[in-house]
Amino acid sequence: MGADADPGPESDVGSGSDAASDDADAPVVAGFFSGCGGLDLGFERAGFDVALGSDQWEPAAETYRRNFADTEFLEADVRELGAPAIRDAVAGAGYDPDGVDVVIGGPPCQGFSRLNNEQIELDEMEKDRRNTLFEEFLRVVSVLEPQLVLMENVRDLINRQTSDDRYVKDLIVDEFAAHGYKCEYRVLEAEQYGVPQKRRRIFFMGTDRDVPIRFPEPTTPEGSWRTAGEALADASDDLPNMTYANTGEKTLERIRHVPPGGYYRDLPDRLKTKKYQCDCEDTDACPHEPEIVKRYGTYLRRLDPDEPSLTVSTNVFIHPTEDRYLTPREMARLQTFPDEFVFEGTKTDVMKQIGNAVPVRLGEELATQLLEYYPEVRDAPPADPDVYEQQSLTDLA
Repeated sequence: MGADADPGPESDVGSGSDAASDDADAPVVAGFFSGCGGLDLGFERAGFDVALGSDQWEPAAETYRRNFADTEFLEADVRELGAPAIRDAVAGAGYDPDGVDVVIGGPPCQGFSRLNNEQIELDEMEKDRRNTLFEEFLRVVSVLEPQLVLMENVRDLINRQTSDDRYVKDLIVDEFAAHGYKCEYRVLEAEQYGVPQKRRRIFFMGTDRDVPIRFPEPTTPEGSWRTAGEALADASDDLPNMTYANTGEKTLERIRHVPPGGYYRDLPDRLKTKKYQCDCEDTDACPHEPEIVKRYGTYLRRLDPDEPSLTVSTNVFIHPTEDRYLTPREMARLQTFPDEFVFEGTKTDVMKQIGNAVPVRLGEELATQLLEYYPEVRDAPPADPDVYEQQSLTDLA
């Protein structure tokens, strides 16, 4: 996909699979921790054959199967997936288990988030199994032995340390090397790649071949970023997952007072939440007055129609020009999912799938970069990760 191409709502789900199937040499990709398939869809659109997806969460699995009809899917805990099950699944999809070119995935990362790390000690963070699932991801990589590996995680991971003062990012690079892959990482900003959303994620790219690691250069300079208003234009009620929230009158009154780009702090004091901050048990006899509760983040946040959206999560934004919350379909548009991509599950399940996904457009740009390695990388000499020196580490300043 070129830098100026638009992955908008008219694009067909699954079109990349048909294109790739016409080329016997199309590289083959297997996904783990796939979620609903945002990264997988990006690779499919770029021209990869997506042979396998995997996730243990049933709603995400249902969504994936609905939208990737020709892709084998393993609904299982990756820790319980042995080599025979993985190889059999690839073979069952009609591909050679020894012919998988790329493995992709995003191991769950909530334990590394800024919010959680403010609430728990580092030793406790290390006990969270979600923080070591990257090891399981690399274990399944070693089963398939692809030439290239792409792993996604939260941007905050770049600053996280273990209790013995080691950076987690460096432990991940070491783990890649232990499996025979030299590795580089970079924080990518989604708005620089045609995504109408300010979203930062860290990507680890590894290869077992003696080739330079290359991340995609930004395709959309500042001043040309896609805006939330552009992404949400012409969304119609007949689209799938276009489910409106049942909003009470009190909430509606608050919404009406939030300006574009504003949030809770812009409300008049009479509409802000007030609570007693004292220790008095009898509030009727209490001499104190309730105090205004401070709110942060995305609470009652209205999007600015002329700017990219803030990071999409499970917290729903207010529509930039209408006095209502966004629908799941509109949130999915901010993640660059095509309108034909249907999400399964409850509204809560759907919002979690959307919020956890890699934006499809960003996934496609990454895949397009990796596609340039083929077919030559298959015959490239092996890398020596023990003596490899990283050349493009993310600037931490």
